[in-house]
Amino acid sequence: MKSSISNLQTIVLLSVLSGILLFGLVSNLYNGYHTQIVDARKGAHQDVSSNGGNKDSTNSASSQTQQQQQQPSIPGAIQLSAKELTSGYRWINTTSGVINPTMNFKVGNTKTMQLKNPTDDKHQLVVDDPNGNQLATSGDILSGSSSQLSFKPGMTGTFGYHCIYHPTTMKGIIHVQ
Repeated sequence: MKSSISNLQTIVLLSVLSGILLFGLVSNLYNGYHTQIVDARKGAHQDVSSNGGNKDSTNSASSQTQQQQQQPSIPGAIQLSAKELTSGYRWINTTSGVINPTMNFKVGNTKTMQLKNPTDDKHQLVVDDPNGNQLATSGDILSGSSSQLSFKPGMTGTFGYHCIYHPTTMKGIIHVQ
């Protein structure tokens, strides 16, 4: 009888520990999932964290940082990778090979940029409005990690993008029609 109770206690204890371990692993998968959404016309912010909190639902540009080794390719997304050249770091369109590419967006349409960082330094892609005000950011993309930034401009114009850490070499233009 004592042996049965002891075995049952062991099974219950192992079940509880397995549940705690599983909860910890699942929590770590979503740790750091943070979305910042801003309006391209107003500069208002919306933050959405892993618990689904939502502060403002009227905004139109978003960024999502996912620090992970490999990120599945999103159909239609612009594929950018940081690359170190002799003249410094640059954004490279991995589909076309273009350095610091000019991108074309349509007003009201969301376009996603998938960002990879195979370099030894951290990077962060920032989108600015025509007046130079920061609208959206990918957040830090650590060495060997990736991120994505979705941008939905609410007005026509010429927007800029750059790396916050390498603003003179990792920069380009977004034309919005």
